[in-house]
Amino acid sequence: MSKESIRASIERKKGDLARYRSDVTRLRAKKSETRAHFTEMARRASTPSAKASFRNSKDTQCAAIDRQIQSKQNDIARIQRDIASLRAQLKTAK
Repeated sequence: MSKESIRASIERKKGDLARYRSDVTRLRAKKSETRAHFTEMARRASTPSAKASFRNSKDTQCAAIDRQIQSKQNDIARIQRDIASLRAQLKTAK
């Protein structure tokens, strides 16, 4: 690969990295909103079984969001490794 194509690849990867980071930020906000919503619903529930149901739903929903966050963080780590590899290629390219 030429130096210019490697540089272009690095810039594309940087854009991807920024998008994934914003996705993680968005997911963290969504998790916080979900947690607050189900906590409030459990607080307002009139029966113990309804409270337990809302708590269970909160745990399930938050766990799903945690998995999405972890997936995005794995993608971020992969992209960072790709950028490091491309920079090493850039040093040896003619």
